Amino acid sequence: MTLRFRALRLRATTNDGLYGADVTFGEGLTVLWADNTKGKSTCMQGMLYALGLEKMLSPRREIPLPHAMTDYLHTDSGRRVEIVESSVALEISNAAGQIITVRRGVKSSTDFRLITVDFGAALSQDKTDLPTQNFFVLDGGAAQREDGFHFFLENFLGWKLPQVRRYDAPETKLYLETVFPLFWVEQKYGWSAIPAAIPTYMRIREVHKRALEFLLDLDVYALELQRERLSERISANSKDWSAVRDELDRFIARNGGRMISLPDKPIADAEALERAYLQVADGIEWTSLSEMVQRFRRKAADLRAEPIPDVEGQSYEVSRKLTQLSERVDHLNAERITLHSQQQLKSADVQALRRRIDTLEDDLAKNLDVQKLQRYSGVATVLTPDRCPTCEQALVDTFLAQDALSAVMPIADNIAYIRSQKKMFEDILTRELKEDDERRSQLAAMQRQLEESYGEIRSLRAELVAPGSNPSAVVIEERIRAESKVRDLEALQSVFDDAIARFGVIQKEYVALLLEQGALPDDKLSSNDKKKLNLLTKLLQDQAGQFGFSTFSPDELSISEDSYRPEKEGFEIGFETSASDAIRLKWAYQLALLELASVEKTSHPELLIFDEPRQQSSSKFSFENLLRRASGARERGQQVIFSTSEDLDSLRQITRSIDCNEVIFKGYLLQKIG
Repeated sequence: MTLRFRALRLRATTNDGLYGADVTFGEGLTVLWADNTKGKSTCMQGMLYALGLEKMLSPRREIPLPHAMTDYLHTDSGRRVEIVESSVALEISNAAGQIITVRRGVKSSTDFRLITVDFGAALSQDKTDLPTQNFFVLDGGAAQREDGFHFFLENFLGWKLPQVRRYDAPETKLYLETVFPLFWVEQKYGWSAIPAAIPTYMRIREVHKRALEFLLDLDVYALELQRERLSERISANSKDWSAVRDELDRFIARNGGRMISLPDKPIADAEALERAYLQVADGIEWTSLSEMVQRFRRKAADLRAEPIPDVEGQSYEVSRKLTQLSERVDHLNAERITLHSQQQLKSADVQALRRRIDTLEDDLAKNLDVQKLQRYSGVATVLTPDRCPTCEQALVDTFLAQDALSAVMPIADNIAYIRSQKKMFEDILTRELKEDDERRSQLAAMQRQLEESYGEIRSLRAELVAPGSNPSAVVIEERIRAESKVRDLEALQSVFDDAIARFGVIQKEYVALLLEQGALPDDKLSSNDKKKLNLLTKLLQDQAGQFGFSTFSPDELSISEDSYRPEKEGFEIGFETSASDAIRLKWAYQLALLELASVEKTSHPELLIFDEPRQQSSSKFSFENLLRRASGARERGQQVIFSTSEDLDSLRQITRSIDCNEVIFKGYLLQKIG
């Protein structure tokens, strides 16, 4: 996972001929110098633009290059010439030794979203007969599709960017624009944050953490993502269980039954499903479905075994049954009225409970607000009955005797008491609602039984006035009714058995998810992650001390295991440092990331680019030590590119004593060619 810059070419066709610049980058440290406003930024932004990374700076689709490449340029003599056409080309290589040359038009007849790749060293070796391929950038799919340049560049670097969560969508790829700021610090925005000014407009959740986790090749994100996905799958599993249960509840309630011992949520105990069964209403009582099925099967069998009598022979039996049914109807009606009255009373209790819970919620919110105000204002949290809680003045001039006042409960105790009361009433409400559902089911079952009984009564009365020689319609209907009841109950049992089978499948999946969840490590960071962060901390401390960080002792610096940013005693470092120390800390952090890549497996491309690193008037001593530390990149097989407009004489005093490459532009960067 290596990225090397080999050469840069800038070309601008003007009304005065062809202007341009060629820059060659070597291994180790390269220091590029140009005076202010002479084109140093043109060079650095040109490399950024060549790779299609301008959205690293801004969400706007605009060319980040200055006017010298877009509108006009000045010559060393002060003459202004107009730009007719311009382009940039950047030659890069990867860890496998593959070399490509990336070309992109700035002011051109072709669309600026087009990037052409020459497969070879078109700049350093002036090869012209190379195979080429066109790609696009900035449009949707540039990071996902084969013709997208960033998709091609990701593969060229040997990276596999992870899928990350977004605020406005489930997942997306971690874009290159969020990773490059960790090793490419441009002048306008790059020095404003530690570790980097990573764009947040892409709506990626915790984008700084995700980018650092990828660059450091930490295990933590993969584990965290695995935990999140497992939690989502467990939640989906629970929803599947609830959906089956709700569907079954509705069907059983319509048929006058209820479920017993069936869990509301998935559980790992396989025997829990075996304990579940159905009950159906039997008058005012509940009887298990299996018992009811057996009863009606016996009844249907007995009725089938007997011959159908005539009406005259059934007259006494019909009268007796009519009397029994009338008494049963009266009894059911009385029970129904009692149950309905009880339901009305309980409905009033439920409404009262809800009002009580609402009142407690309001009281809790007010008490929490008071506690917050006390904490913010520094007022003592313990109130006394003889003191004003605002001004602490003694309360003596009141209508009540002071000795009648009792101790006031502290606000924290009051909040705890209200919460306990609210929890108690919520539990009571849950129980009442469950009992209310059972009463409704029982009332519905009673209503169905009454309708069946009224139908039997009508048949019995019709039987009493029928001709005596007719076959008994009551016996026939009773036989049909018993057989129909058996079929209905068996169908209900079949639906329940099918649902139990579906619950069994969901339960097996739930157990598998729990086992998968249990196999994950308890600690958020793996031992390898901790090793990397500890080494990064040591590198940070060492370099901060070398660069002259002085706000506090560099030994107090550490890398947060949560944000991976510099911190002191568990707190992230913010405005407590001076501006120059903040820059020194940024140098130390990003150089530490680079050096870590030489001793640990990371995804760092082992390239570091600083555009104008001497910010906030950092001392010459600090800047010199920065260059000395960076010059060690050659020994590690890494590349560092610094651009600066530092005083040239002072700069050369430093560069003469270190191992580095110098690229000096004493006039304007873009010079006339030929």
